[in-house]
Amino acid sequence: MSDDRRIASATSRIVPARPRRRPLSPRGRRLLPAPLPARGIALGPARLAALAVSLGPALFAALVLALGPALAPGGSAGAPALAPLPLLDGVAQAQPIALARAADPGPTPAEAADFAISPDYPQTMAYLRAVADASPHIELGTFGYTTEGRPLPVVFVRDHAGADAGWDDGSGKPTILVNAGIHSGEICGKDALLMLLRDIARGHEPDIVAHLRLILVPIFNLDGHERRSLYNRFTQDGPGNGFGTRRNALRLDLNRDFLKLETPECQALVRLFSQFQPEIFVDLHTNDGFDHQYDLLYGIGVDPTLPEGRDALVDEMLVPSIQRQFSADGFRGHPIGYPVDAFDITAGLANYDITSYLATGYFESRQAISVLSEAHPYVPYARRVGSTLTLLRGILRWAAVHRIELSETVARARREVLRWSREPGTRAVALGVTADRERSEAIRWLGKPCARITSTITGRDFPRFRDEAIELTIPYHRELKAVGTQTLPRGYLILRPWGHVVENLRRHTIKVETLTEAFAADVEAFRYSAHEFSARSYQGHHLLSDWEGAYTREYREFPAGTYWVSLDQPAGLSAFHLLEPEAGGALVQWNYFDTIFERGIILEDWALEENALRLLEDPQIRAAYEAALADSAFAADPDARLEFFFRQTPYVEEGHNLYPVFRVLGEAPAKLGPS
Repeated sequence: MSDDRRIASATSRIVPARPRRRPLSPRGRRLLPAPLPARGIALGPARLAALAVSLGPALFAALVLALGPALAPGGSAGAPALAPLPLLDGVAQAQPIALARAADPGPTPAEAADFAISPDYPQTMAYLRAVADASPHIELGTFGYTTEGRPLPVVFVRDHAGADAGWDDGSGKPTILVNAGIHSGEICGKDALLMLLRDIARGHEPDIVAHLRLILVPIFNLDGHERRSLYNRFTQDGPGNGFGTRRNALRLDLNRDFLKLETPECQALVRLFSQFQPEIFVDLHTNDGFDHQYDLLYGIGVDPTLPEGRDALVDEMLVPSIQRQFSADGFRGHPIGYPVDAFDITAGLANYDITSYLATGYFESRQAISVLSEAHPYVPYARRVGSTLTLLRGILRWAAVHRIELSETVARARREVLRWSREPGTRAVALGVTADRERSEAIRWLGKPCARITSTITGRDFPRFRDEAIELTIPYHRELKAVGTQTLPRGYLILRPWGHVVENLRRHTIKVETLTEAFAADVEAFRYSAHEFSARSYQGHHLLSDWEGAYTREYREFPAGTYWVSLDQPAGLSAFHLLEPEAGGALVQWNYFDTIFERGIILEDWALEENALRLLEDPQIRAAYEAALADSAFAADPDARLEFFFRQTPYVEEGHNLYPVFRVLGEAPAKLGPS
C-alpha cells in the first residue's frame, strides 16, 4: 500500500460538530482554520455590481482573480491572510483570503464575475468559510486527502436550530450526498453548490434545512482542479479562466476507480458514504459529445434486479418534480440519453449503462438513488451552473416533501438485499445493466440537425451538428435490463495467499473474517478455459478483456486462516461485484489475480510433441481432438493444439486457471475470527 493510501486509510471517523460560532475539532475531525476578522474598506453588492458594469466582464474577471474573495461583500484587499494550512505529505497549501463575518455571505465568486470565471481552491474555501460563518446550519470540514496531500473539503448542512440532535438521533431524516468536480474540468457543480449554500445561509431553503441532512463535496478531484489551464477541455464554453484536468495527480480517472479503489480520493468518498449511508447520491458533471437544445441531461438508473420500490419512486415522483423545477426556473432539462446512431438522431436515444466502477453505479449497488447530472458543454457557463442548481433544487425540495417515502423505500430495499444473502442461490442479481433496445417509448426531443462529414485527414466519417433548432418525435429506450445475472451466495471463501485482495475489500468497508479452524463444504469453483488481456493500458491496467470459463460444484476443504466474506452486511452487494469473476469491473479484470493464468511448469516442444503422438493412440482423445479441429481458429493455432494435449496429462497444476475465490451456498463457517 502506498504512503498516500496509508494516510487516507488513517483518517478518523467523521462526525459533524455541535452548533458553534467557529470551526471546532470534535472527536479528532480535522477542520479548516477559522477566518480572521477582516480590516479595510468593504465592497457591498451594489458597488460590486457597479464595478462589474464599468469594467466589463473580462476586466472584472481579471480583477476578481487578482484579489479573490476580498472583493466579496464585507471583504477587503487589505484583510490579513489566514494562518497557513498544515503541510501534508510535503505539499504546502495555498493561502485563502479572509472574509468578514456577515449574515449574508454575498454573491459567489462566479456570480460576482458574471460567470466569467470559476474560483480557484483558496477562493472557494474562503467563500465556504463565509457561508459557514453566516449560518449555524452549515459546517465545514475535511474527509480525507488527495494524492498530493491536499485536504478534501466537505460541507455538512443540518438544522442546528431545531430538534436535530445529531446524525444518529433516529429522526429518520434522509441524507443526501452531492459530489462535484470528480472531473475537475467539469466544474459547474462546484459553483452550483456555492449558490445553494448561499441560499441556505440567507434562509431561502428552510424546508431543506429542516427536513434533510446534506453532505456536499464541492471539489472532489482537487489536485486536478489546481492544474487549471485553458487547454484541458477541447470544446467547452467557459469558464474563461480555464479548466481543471479530468484525471487526478496520478493521471487516474477518479470516476473509473470505484471498484479497484486505488486512489485516496475514492477511498475517502466510500468511507464517507459508508459512515452516513445516504438515501440519495448525486454526481455533478458536464457532458461531452452530441449537441441538442437542453441545458442539462440527468440520469437516475435503477438496477431492475434489485428490490422494487425505488424505481417507482424515481419514475412517478422524483423525475416529474425535477421537470417542474426546470420549467419554474426557466431552464431546459431532460432525462439522459445517448444517440443509438451517431449520425441519425431519429433512430432514437438509449439510457446510460449502470457500471459498478463508476460512482453512480457503485452507490446504486448500495441501494442509494443515484443521480448523474450532465450539463451541456456548449451552453454558456452561467446556464450550466444555473441548470445544475435547478436540478439540485428539484431533488432536494422533492426529498424534503417526500422524506418519509424516501427513507422507508431505501431502508426497505437495503433490508431486502440483506435478506437475500440469507437465502443463498435464490435471487439473481445483474452482473451489468444496459438499456433495453427491445423496448422504447416515443418522446418529444428538442434537437439539432446532424450531417455526416468525411474527414479530409483520415477519410473517416464523423457527425457534425448545425446550430439550428429542430423538434422531433423519436424513440427513447428508457427501460434498463440486466447483462448477465448470477445468484447471490451466502458468502465467499478467499484462499489465504490473496491477502492483497482482502486489503481492497477493507477499503470498501467490507467486513472480512478468517476461519479459526478447518472448514469443508460443497462450494462453487470457477475455472477459466481461455483468457485475453487488453493490449492497451486503461487506468494503468491491462484489463482481462475477454475470457471463457464456468463454475463447477465440488467438495473442498479449507484450512484455518482462509478468508471469509459474508454478503449479509451493508456493503454485501459491493463484495458481490468485486468478487464475482463475470461481473463488469470485478477485481479479476483489474489484474488482481493475474498469476493464476501463468503456467508454473517449463514445457519443451519436443516433449509435448511426443506426448501428443502417444495420446492420439487413445480413441477417445483422438475423437475429441478431431472434433476440436472443426474450429478453424483452433486448427490454425499450433500452440492451442499442443495445449489440448497437455491438458490431458497429470502435469497440469491444480491452481492454474482456477479462480481462488469460492462461492458458498450452504451453511456459513461457524468458527470465525478477525482477519
